[in-house]
Amino acid sequence: MSFSLVCVKLPAMAAQRKLTPRTQDHAALGQAIKLVIAENSQLSQSKVAERSGLDVRRVNALALGKGNPTYLTLLRLCDGLGISLGALMTRAENLIEENAGHHSGNGQNG
Repeated sequence: MSFSLVCVKLPAMAAQRKLTPRTQDHAALGQAIKLVIAENSQLSQSKVAERSGLDVRRVNALALGKGNPTYLTLLRLCDGLGISLGALMTRAENLIEENAGHHSGNGQNG
C-alpha cells in the first residue's frame, strides 16, 4: 500500500463580523430606525424591506448600525418606514444629543 501526500489549499475563513456599530452616528441611525418600527405595530424589518425594495439583511444591518447607506438607500429605507429622511435624521441627531448628555455628566444632577 502506498500513500502520496497532496497539498490542498483550503478557502480562507470569512472575516469575523464586527459586533458593534460603525460609529456613534451609525448607532443613532440604527436606533432611530428601530424606534420608528417599534412605534408602528404594522411594521417589521421584513415589512420595511418589502416596502422599500431593500433586502431584509440590509435593513437589519442598518438597524444595528453596521451599514453605511448611500443617500438613495436612505431614501428607499425612509419610503419603507413611512417617514421623511429629514424626520429620520432629526431623530438620529436627537438620540446622539441624548447619549452625549448621559455620558458627559460628572455624576452630579443639575
